[in-house]
Amino acid sequence: MWRFVDAGLIDGAYSTALFHSIGRHVGSGDSDETILFWRVRYPTLYLGYHQYVEDEVHEDYCREHNIDIVRRILGGGCGYCDRDQVLFSVIGAQGGIMPGNVQAAYNKVLSGMLVALVTLGLEGEVDPARNGVFVQGRKISGNAQGRFDGAVMVNGSFLLDFDFETMDRVLKHPTMNLRPNVQIARDGMVTLSDLMELPSIDDIKQALRSGFEGVLDISTYDNTISDEEGRLAVELTSQYSSMEWTYRMDHKREKRKKSIMDIG
Repeated sequence: MWRFVDAGLIDGAYSTALFHSIGRHVGSGDSDETILFWRVRYPTLYLGYHQYVEDEVHEDYCREHNIDIVRRILGGGCGYCDRDQVLFSVIGAQGGIMPGNVQAAYNKVLSGMLVALVTLGLEGEVDPARNGVFVQGRKISGNAQGRFDGAVMVNGSFLLDFDFETMDRVLKHPTMNLRPNVQIARDGMVTLSDLMELPSIDDIKQALRSGFEGVLDISTYDNTISDEEGRLAVELTSQYSSMEWTYRMDHKREKRKKSIMDIG
C-alpha cells in the first residue's frame, strides 16, 4: 500500500519543499511511499538543481510578471508551469519497487502516464532520450528524477492546457528537450485540450493515479501529509524561496571566475 496525497493548488517554493520533505520521510521509513499531486497557484519556473539562472531564464521578464523562479533538488532541465498542469511526484524508497537504475525508474513511472492516456482515449510513447511522454510526436509531459536521503523520486507534468507565449518569453531555450528541428515550443508540445474536450480535473487525476498504481503494481489510500512532513516543508520553504538557494550555482560560478582572475 502506497499513500496518495493531493495537495491541490500550492505555491512553487512550497511544492519543492513538500516533495523534498516527503522524500526524506519516505527514505527514512517514517512515511509510506507516496504519490503526490499538485498544481501551482501562481506561474512558476522550476530550475534543475545543476542549472544556472543566467543561462536559462529571462530574469527581467519573470520579475516584471511575478513569475517565481524555484530551484528544485532534482536534476534535469527547467520547466515553466502554471495551474493548467497536473504536477506529480512518485516517491519510493531505495531498494523498494522503484527501480535502482535511473532509466528503468523513468520507464516504469512514465509507463503509468501511457496507461492514463489510454484511459483517456489517447496513445502516447516514452522518449528515453528526453525522458518525456509524447503524443503524436509532440511532448505532453516533461520529467525529472532525484535520489536523496534513501528516496527515489520521479517528478513530472501533464499538460492540460498551456501558455506557450509566456513560456517562450520566460525561457532562453524553450525548445530544449523537444524533438529535433522544432523551431518554436508550440510546434513541439501538445496539451490535452489540443487532443480532446477536457474531462473533469478529477477524472484526469484518477486516470493518472490508476496508471501509476497499475505499472507499479500497488494500491493507494487517500491521505494527507503528516505533521512532521508539514513542519519540515515549512522550514524548507524558506530555503527554496531564498535568493541564495535560487542563485547558488550562479554564485559558485562567479566565485570560480573571480578566483581564476585573481590567480591570473
